[in-house]
Amino acid sequence: MPLKDKLLDASVPVRFFELVPPVAEKPGAVEATLAELKKVRHLADAVNLPEIRDESRSAPRTARFVQRVEPRLLGARILHELDVEVVVNRGVVYEPDPLPWAEETHSDFGIQNIVLVGGESSKLSYPGPSVVEAAEQIRSARPEICLGGITIPSRPHEADRIRHKNAAGLVFFTTQILFDSNDIVWLIQQLNGLEARVFLSFAPVSHPRDLEFLRWLGADIPADLDRFLLRGEASDSDSSSAPAKSASEPGSAGSSLDRSLDLAQRILMDVFDNLPPDPPPLGLNVEHINQRNFRPALRMLEHLGSLYTNLVAARARPAGFQNNLVTSS
Repeated sequence: MPLKDKLLDASVPVRFFELVPPVAEKPGAVEATLAELKKVRHLADAVNLPEIRDESRSAPRTARFVQRVEPRLLGARILHELDVEVVVNRGVVYEPDPLPWAEETHSDFGIQNIVLVGGESSKLSYPGPSVVEAAEQIRSARPEICLGGITIPSRPHEADRIRHKNAAGLVFFTTQILFDSNDIVWLIQQLNGLEARVFLSFAPVSHPRDLEFLRWLGADIPADLDRFLLRGEASDSDSSSAPAKSASEPGSAGSSLDRSLDLAQRILMDVFDNLPPDPPPLGLNVEHINQRNFRPALRMLEHLGSLYTNLVAARARPAGFQNNLVTSS
């Protein structure tokens, strides 16, 4: 079943594996990435490829920026060599016209699933259109392209933003990486009746630099999470989202990863335990943020994927939901 058809059926679980493209100038990097992705094929419905830009954030970079392989170049090889669906992310605010790139991505690279991404700050001026404007242009010209977006659960008026983008043609949304259930539970409740899929995003944490990098990216991370995930100390956050302290040695990669997995599982279950009467369909997106964390991300995808699939099956509805995705005849 094509990915866009799965997205239309609320009873079907949909799992993404988000993979940062390899360094562009590193010999053999793409081939090594394709070899690693063979381990993902039976666990994910699609590989989600972010677009990495040298962003000028207010905080100092935690790592030197390196040019990455263009997502659609890697995506085309994944499609043809691994026969796995691909989702590519595209910052639409950086060029005046988003349509040529979208048409080329679909016709020349064979990719029909695109996440439209806005700018890093609402205070900056960009030459390109907003996500809503870009979605309306692409949807009008190429309705067969399946459009998605990004959601930040803690952002004010986020439910209104999602509904506005959904009306413009976006039919799925991936959340910012989740480390707490409060904001996402509240957001899903506010999205009661929405006919678009919301992907809950998680990433393993096994080293202090992981949290540093995620904070630099803008992830909403509780201040005391470092003590809990990395050292196994009690968290000041809501205990409903924090598992009991691991019995394994605090500070080791293994124990940090175990606590990271436990926390993600608790958040996932908390969301499903607090769904509104007519919730939007939910998806799972596990992110691989660096090379060191490929195996932990694979373990998280397998662990959470099984739990998520069972939770979806328990709530399966007899008929799929309809939305504003228009398929080609």
